[in-house]
Amino acid sequence: MTDEWRGWREAAQAALYGDEGFYRSPLRSPEGPAGHFRTSVHASPLFAAAVARLLTGTARELDTGTVALVDVGAGRGELLTGVLAALPPGLEVTAYAVEVADRPPGLDPRIEWCAEPPPGVSGLLFANE
Repeated sequence: MTDEWRGWREAAQAALYGDEGFYRSPLRSPEGPAGHFRTSVHASPLFAAAVARLLTGTARELDTGTVALVDVGAGRGELLTGVLAALPPGLEVTAYAVEVADRPPGLDPRIEWCAEPPPGVSGLLFANE
């Protein structure tokens, strides 16, 4: 609670994602934002396989050696986990999960967890709801 005036965007950001906000407070939402959404990634592993094919084509076109996959609003990292499992052998990928909630325990160590998109990467930025 605060006595200061805030604009709508700032107030909503604090109420949802602040340290005591709905999605960040383990008492209110132990699974973070991902506990409140069901998207294509949860419906079928075919979705992750399709993204893996897209990333493979992106890597081929960029021809940079290592390609980045940035998942914005990564939830618990299910999409990145599925994509990494579906990639062809030898494709060098750096996977970034962009999420305000804490990193889930047991997540694949190849996935870098961050609160903001990483700067200066080449690859595929993916945001899906």
